This record gives sequence, structure tokens and C-alpha cells, in this order.
Amino acid sequence: MASSDPLEEKILRRIPQEILVFSGILAIAAILAFDALTGIFIFAGGGVSALSFIWLRQSLVKFLSFSKKKAIKSAIALYSLRLVLILAVFFIIIFFFSTKIIAFVAGFSTIIGVFFVEAVAVLSRLKKWKN
Repeated sequence: MASSDPLEEKILRRIPQEILVFSGILAIAAILAFDALTGIFIFAGGGVSALSFIWLRQSLVKFLSFSKKKAIKSAIALYSLRLVLILAVFFIIIFFFSTKIIAFVAGFSTIIGVFFVEAVAVLSRLKKWKN
């Protein structure tokens, strides 16, 4: 990704921080509205989401430097491992804290809101919508 747009690089570096900020705001609101454990799980979900995004981005950069055949094999192995780890985290939370899984999912899902805000921000910077 060395030849990518500097604006794109800036946005991709900023997304994990925005996920943590957004999940932190939701966590504070949850602490005030519900209890501390709910807030902790919301923030933890955001943290897992941010780490997952960072890992995904770094692995994509690495795969792009491989040959096509090696990249496909490595990508399948890594994404399978990633999926298993995410599912393991969810199952552990369901097993030990079944009443807090919605809080964790809410924090984990903050990435969707962050992507939406970033997309709107980029689209608002476009001067031409059509050719």
C-alpha cells in the first residue's frame, strides 16, 4: 500500500481510534444508564473491533506483497483463524456473561457507525458527484 493516497492512509489510521472513542462514549452512557459491567463490555467490544480492524489491515498489506497463489493460501488460513478467534471471544462471553452479550455486540458494532461517518465525510469532500 505504499502507493496509496495519503488521505486514504490517514483515514485508515484514524478508524481504530474513532472506534475506541465511539465505544467509549457508548460505554459512559451505559454506565450512567445501566451498570459498570455493561459499560465495560461495550468498551471491550469496541476494543476487539479496533484490534480486528488493525489486524485485517496489516494482513492485507502483507498479502499484497505475496504471489497470487501464496496470498490466497495465507489469506484463507489467516481469515479462518481470525473468524475462530472472534467466535471464541463471543462464546466465552455467552458462556460466562450471557446477559452482557448484547453490550459486547453493541461495542463490536461501533465499527459500522464509524465507517458510515467516514464515508459521509469523504463524500462531502467530493466536488464532483458525476462526470
